[in-house]
Amino acid sequence: MARCCLRFLFALSFFSGCCASAAAPALELGNVMFVGDSITHGFRTASYRWPLHKTLVDNGVAFTAVGVHAGNTFREGSVAPGVVYAGVVFNNRHSAMSSERAYEVSGRNNASSRLGHSNIRQWLGLDAAYSGPYRINMAQERPDVFVLMIGTNDTFSDYGRRGGFGLEHHSREVMQNLLGVQQADGTFLGGDMEAIVRSMREANPDCRILVLTLPTWHDSTPHSHARADYLALRRMNEGIARWAAQHQLQVVDSNNGMVDLTRNDKPCVGEASFFSSRDGLHPTPQGDLIIAETVARALGCPGRTAGLERRESVSFSYSAAGSEPALAPAEWAAVDARQGFTVALRASVGNGAQDGWERGPVLSLAFSKADAGVSGSFSVSESGIFWQGRDMLFSADMAANQDEIRVAWHPGNQEKSIPSGFYMWLGDRLIGEALPADAALPDGTENAVYAQITAAGVPVRIESLRGSAGCFAPPAGGQKLPE
Repeated sequence: MARCCLRFLFALSFFSGCCASAAAPALELGNVMFVGDSITHGFRTASYRWPLHKTLVDNGVAFTAVGVHAGNTFREGSVAPGVVYAGVVFNNRHSAMSSERAYEVSGRNNASSRLGHSNIRQWLGLDAAYSGPYRINMAQERPDVFVLMIGTNDTFSDYGRRGGFGLEHHSREVMQNLLGVQQADGTFLGGDMEAIVRSMREANPDCRILVLTLPTWHDSTPHSHARADYLALRRMNEGIARWAAQHQLQVVDSNNGMVDLTRNDKPCVGEASFFSSRDGLHPTPQGDLIIAETVARALGCPGRTAGLERRESVSFSYSAAGSEPALAPAEWAAVDARQGFTVALRASVGNGAQDGWERGPVLSLAFSKADAGVSGSFSVSESGIFWQGRDMLFSADMAANQDEIRVAWHPGNQEKSIPSGFYMWLGDRLIGEALPADAALPDGTENAVYAQITAAGVPVRIESLRGSAGCFAPPAGGQKLPE
């Protein structure tokens, strides 16, 4: 990465040798059933359930995934049932199927033979006449938590060929089918999702239900959509939020961190990094990671540690006197990177949408270690964080950022299921897993950590930069900037 504009001189300080304060007591979720379509099933990825499994395991959460199916849609990108992460088996159980509709799960209309004409009442043993194979052992597997993401196929697949569900009469029809008829007081009556929730509560009156909003998609050929389509999606998700509140359900924004904030022409459109280049609809592994961390937070679980120890970091001051300050590399060069290293930056960038979004990099941080033979960099724009200046890792208004951005290089540990690469957090939320290093060290930067402002005229507020030997995850809850 070329050095340009103003370079800041930082005095590097090591992370504290003491561990973070005692972790919060581990959650006990019991049996968890995931209900949904291909995004939950896993379409050319392992689905968000795989990174969620790892986050729960990292935080000592007691849970068992239950369901009528196991595995993913295709071998490509899938994770076989029985794979072990940190000593805990991923059984890959769920009750999701590619192309699933809400009206099939509810039992209102299931003409397809894909599910053996089964539905959630039969999965949960509520239909005494059902003797098919799609049912769980309620004595041992009665769900304590349901995670429901359904409705994408009811909208996009069923209405896409009729002009797109953004057309007003289509979106009204879809919303009525999913949520029911809206009453004069704004509540909804009937609908496939109400029938699904009613069955869940019949099976376990004390169950906890998380309802995920409908995921967006990336605007790409062949699935390009008009502005009206995205506006309709936003209205539908607003309706889901109102419906969930009516039924005392926990609603989760599945699009958190995945929307392109710069697209005023098409609000709610997804960032390319998070959606498959094949269809723009299904999440990439990066998209699955972002969804997984959102669901984990909704469950009350901190972000993933990637198998690393959590440690606080120590603030220190930096000097930025002069236009071309020299970086004193002695402390950083003394770090033995063969055991990994960690760098952390606390900064906010830009002023958001106030005068239009600056999508390009505004602030960059580059880091390299000759003894490890690795270097990397990330950049921060007004609308998100990018790795190596290319792939977006997380979408957010960075002018309002209060979180520490932390990157750890890990040489890998096969025994603990930790691949080598860079791991990255925003606060305590993992936003990058086993990210690749640069192919070569930039000339003259064999042992260096430096920040650059790469866009003139955009305000940048840098609070601190830290570094240490060893690779550490942030403390649960992350670290906030001082008020």
